[in-house]
Amino acid sequence: MKRLVYLMIILLGMGGILVTGLVLLYQNRAKELDVSADSVSSYDRHYLFVSTDESQMLRDIYNQTAASCEASGAYLEWCGKDMPGDYSAADCVDISVAMKADGIIVFPDSSTDLNAAITRAYDAGIPVVTILRDLPSSGRVSYIGVSNYQMGDLYGGHLLSLLHNGNNEVCLLTDSADPENETQLIYTQMVQAIRNGAPSGKSMELRMESVDSRTDFDAEEVIRDLLLGKDRPDILICLNSVQTECAIQALIEYNLVGQVQVIGYYVTDQILQALRQDLIPVTMTIDTGSLGEDCVQALDEYLQLGRVSSYYNIALSGITPMTVEKYEKEHEANRRKEEKG
Repeated sequence: MKRLVYLMIILLGMGGILVTGLVLLYQNRAKELDVSADSVSSYDRHYLFVSTDESQMLRDIYNQTAASCEASGAYLEWCGKDMPGDYSAADCVDISVAMKADGIIVFPDSSTDLNAAITRAYDAGIPVVTILRDLPSSGRVSYIGVSNYQMGDLYGGHLLSLLHNGNNEVCLLTDSADPENETQLIYTQMVQAIRNGAPSGKSMELRMESVDSRTDFDAEEVIRDLLLGKDRPDILICLNSVQTECAIQALIEYNLVGQVQVIGYYVTDQILQALRQDLIPVTMTIDTGSLGEDCVQALDEYLQLGRVSSYYNIALSGITPMTVEKYEKEHEANRRKEEKG
């Protein structure tokens, strides 16, 4: 029994040393930032961005949120990024609390103790907002993301336009880190949209396949097995950019362009190129600029008033080969506007 107690004390001590070391490292980095150049502005609030996902979409969200923070007099730092070791979102939330951050923005991962970590932050007086995946029982003060009802309805609408006569095999690729209830709501709404709108002579069999999208390898393996298997889907639905890029590459490698329709998610250079070449019929995307602005607004409002809306809705829209040129022109115009202002 004594050995067990000693072991627990040692493990807790090592954990405390680890967190303290990381906090000191971040604080030293902040000091270097403050004194390294006169061009660096002072800031009133220090927010931490927590995401173990470093895909293009999350990098875009971080950059847009950082720009919104700068405009409001705050500074945003990506906790855990480019740091030695492998830290979960829960670890990074605890580090943010130890650093006495003014607010935390979290893209939840699958770490089982994340709810408890967010609750600890709330108990310490630090507001937490979650983005794109909600954790309503965690103590977060606000959720900023797409309505799962809206997502399922929009995906269902595009599904309707892709159905051929007869039965259609459709596979929805889910992310293992997504809450099951959210995925189920998207699934249910897609089915409902098809039931309400499918013309006579067209039907759909919809199944789900879970993918661990933290690495490209798992997504590549699942998609390869689907496309080369005997029950190959007619339509493949992706819920993140990693899945979409892997699906596009598989279509090309296995010569299945035109035989399997891919509904993608988000916009990267590879996905844009696929739209230009008419390899995929549509990809869904969000306005990362609006999401970043809402994150900062939610944290600022909570710090000022002690309350904030529990939900900020981010619109989801579709880009097709017919509209990709318009999207690129608007995107470039917005980029130039941001650089000037």
